Amino acid sequence: MIPRLHYRRANGGALLAIAFLLLLTTVATLAATRHLAHRAGRRAEARSAATLAEARTALLGYAIGYPERHPGQGPGYLPCPDSDNTGSAPGVACHVRDHGAFGRFPYRTLGLPIPGDGHDQCLWYAVAGSFKHSPKALTLNWDSPGRFEIVDTAGRTLGGEGHSAVAVLLAPGPALPGQARPPAASTTGAQRCPGSASAAAAADLPAFLDRAYEVDIVGDVTLVHGLPGSDANDVAAWLTVADVFDLLRLRPDFPATLDTVLDAAATALQARLDAPDFLADHADTTIGARHHGRLPDAAAFGVAPAQADIYDNWRDQLRFVACADGSACLTVSLADSAASPADMTAETCRALVLFGGERRRGGKPQRRRTETERADPAQYLEGDNLTSFTTGAGGYHGFRHYAVVDRRQPASGEIVRCLP
Repeated sequence: MIPRLHYRRANGGALLAIAFLLLLTTVATLAATRHLAHRAGRRAEARSAATLAEARTALLGYAIGYPERHPGQGPGYLPCPDSDNTGSAPGVACHVRDHGAFGRFPYRTLGLPIPGDGHDQCLWYAVAGSFKHSPKALTLNWDSPGRFEIVDTAGRTLGGEGHSAVAVLLAPGPALPGQARPPAASTTGAQRCPGSASAAAAADLPAFLDRAYEVDIVGDVTLVHGLPGSDANDVAAWLTVADVFDLLRLRPDFPATLDTVLDAAATALQARLDAPDFLADHADTTIGARHHGRLPDAAAFGVAPAQADIYDNWRDQLRFVACADGSACLTVSLADSAASPADMTAETCRALVLFGGERRRGGKPQRRRTETERADPAQYLEGDNLTSFTTGAGGYHGFRHYAVVDRRQPASGEIVRCLP
């Protein structure tokens, strides 16, 4: 027979052991639950990141391949947002010229499956008025303005300088307190995303996104790249002007596109060389025997209709120099391209068309955002060409054709047409 004291001690020890095991089991269960929740959260984040990356790549492909889908038009344009929750960009314009647009990502237009993030929410999408395909901006080139600044939750700018993004994708994540997300409307057809049948309606935006964005975007806008699990959980991906044109400049036909611009300008200017009043009227300065200035738009300049759109897209890159008395007073040394700079030949000309090339970046960058900057020849021309243009004395040099020698560096050398 076990003594009562020993029995009680044994019984108490067993209870303590059981309690300890229960505590260990509870701790282990909580730890496992937290681990599983963490893993689920990480999987959701990874799925959102993959969906955003796929959508971003599709947007780039749309911009690069725009001429193939729209013969006769230049590259670089981006689709309008889905405005009726069908997955497709509308067949009509999104707002007015130069206004951006906010709505759902038009995945069907881009040939993608429904773009669910890690919480089965569809992506939202903003496009700048400077890059949207309808109605098109009057100018689209590598100096076109971005309209979106992306900041983190602390307000720090991400991904470039200031407002450099032209398209932004947002994965809304799970609903936050106060967000009542309507289910997909009961309609026939392709509508699948949660929300009303008018997906761009102002009422839908706050139900899915953290900030008070507008569907009709005027001017520059700041968008927040949030953190999963926080009270700002919209995760963003975006495209900048440089993202688009760093690929566009590598299209095999891109040098020919710029040749078209220069040839159109040279043909129209050649027809004006015997009209001194026209040259004087369009000169920004006349120094000695030389007129210097910017060229008018295609309609005023008489550019052929087939080249009018592409000429107007790139016209802000062009400058002209012309001999005021109609003589061949200009000299220029030309190489074929930056890929073969040694083979230069000298020519005499009555006028020159100068194409500024890509703006310098880095330590002494060229800036072409404001009208004052775009009117400044120093933001387009370099070295002796800038000196000759601003002083009215000296010769010029440059290339006949555009070429990218180093993918990491802007092709900033001037391209020139000589009019004999």
